[in-house]
Amino acid sequence: MEILVKENNYKINIEYKSDDKLRDFLRGRSESKFLLITDDNVFSLYEDRIKNIMKDLSYYVFKIVPGERSKSIENYIKINKFLVENNFNRGDAIISFGGGVVGDLGGFVASTYLRGIDFIAVPTTLLSMIDSSVGGKNGINFMDLKNQVGSFYFPSYVHIDYSFLETLDERNINNGLAEIFKYSVLKDRELFDYLKSADKIDYEEIIYKSLNIKLDFVRDDERDKGKRQKLNLGHTIGHGIESLSNYKLNHGESIGIGTIYMARAAYKLGLAKDEFYKDLIEAYKKHNLPISYDFDTDKILEVLKHDKKIKNNIINLIIPTEIGQVISKKMNFDDLREFIELGKDDD
Repeated sequence: MEILVKENNYKINIEYKSDDKLRDFLRGRSESKFLLITDDNVFSLYEDRIKNIMKDLSYYVFKIVPGERSKSIENYIKINKFLVENNFNRGDAIISFGGGVVGDLGGFVASTYLRGIDFIAVPTTLLSMIDSSVGGKNGINFMDLKNQVGSFYFPSYVHIDYSFLETLDERNINNGLAEIFKYSVLKDRELFDYLKSADKIDYEEIIYKSLNIKLDFVRDDERDKGKRQKLNLGHTIGHGIESLSNYKLNHGESIGIGTIYMARAAYKLGLAKDEFYKDLIEAYKKHNLPISYDFDTDKILEVLKHDKKIKNNIINLIIPTEIGQVISKKMNFDDLREFIELGKDDD
């Protein structure tokens, strides 16, 4: 399957075991040098595939330690220094080969080095395939704040080979499914029902559907000023939970918990029906996704004071009310505190 993103002039290729297609694309840029950014785990799994894909091309490999903490200013500086020392220019390109951390870091470097060089995304996790590899958001963490420094910068090509998913454990698959659940809550009852009932997932189909849902929000709102903000469902509390857990909870788990908190509060306020809330809980439990996390509301609010979505001490909260329906509500921090407390599980 292919998706052509005309607005930003790039193509997304979705296939199974398609190294030859990626190799052909890169060889079409035979004059370029490539810096392939990956992490130690991915490289140990796919070193032979990487060498085969990059055969006869001029390339370097930059490896980082796996995990969210590698999205750091220190790694950003190291990579830029490497690019300068190896005479990378605007005809060259960065390839991110890995999950969301690798993609965010690689995309941010590409967006700022020489004011922008080509960025090629090869996501290897379900979450990065359906989320961070498209949409143009890149960034690094700073002062223990997630994605505090970043940019909007679109890739020139996205290569999604879902054979990489065969090496993921259940938790990392579910990390991506949590984000797909979010898409289904935003817009697609059929997708939600499929995920809720399916024992075996058709990855090509759900990746394709998820990307089209995300791109529908992104196309008309690249800079996150309007309808794209709905994609922040679960993120306000979720990012805080992810940070407070010291990244022991992964991104999808944190966003999933954030979505549950929003739905629970909406149910208690009469904004959402009981059946919607119970449906959501049942679906998350089927895929062994966590539905709660014990946290101090004051600590969450302290993290949220630095949230990118805050403007004049007001945050625009995305609240799910039924499958395919969300509302946005502007809140000050006092209102937000009450809403978060309502979202806590008191059963």
